[in-house]
Amino acid sequence: MTDLELQMLTAFFATLTQQSEPLPADFVVQLNQISETLDLNQLDKLITNSSLGKNYETIYQSLVPNSSFRNLGLDTTPNHKSEVENTTCTETGNLTLRPEQNLDAIITQIETKVHQEPPESLIKRICGNFNPIEAAKTIFLTSGF
Repeated sequence: MTDLELQMLTAFFATLTQQSEPLPADFVVQLNQISETLDLNQLDKLITNSSLGKNYETIYQSLVPNSSFRNLGLDTTPNHKSEVENTTCTETGNLTLRPEQNLDAIITQIETKVHQEPPESLIKRICGNFNPIEAAKTIFLTSGF
């Protein structure tokens, strides 16, 4: 599995752990199908075109710079001066974390679990579950055993 695929899965799993509303039944049926085929392109399309899309994209984009920084062995982070000085942006994130949860800590737990267990197994356990949100929370926010 490529690094980009692992980032996509990490973002997807993190997005699931942040959900408080149940997923639509047709979405769960499609996830169940993906758990059988393990087609990550289909998973990416499904997530992107769903209500999870914005949160998924927010988390995924936060992983890209972090992984690039870690994997390249850079001593310093790139200077994003133009972005820091841009005060005209009115966008606000729509990802709401419960106070007891820290997204960075959750992502670290997910990355650890992905390295301990084959990603394909995690896809089957989570996407193949009747309630993928609870499965993700159980696996990543508790011991999962």
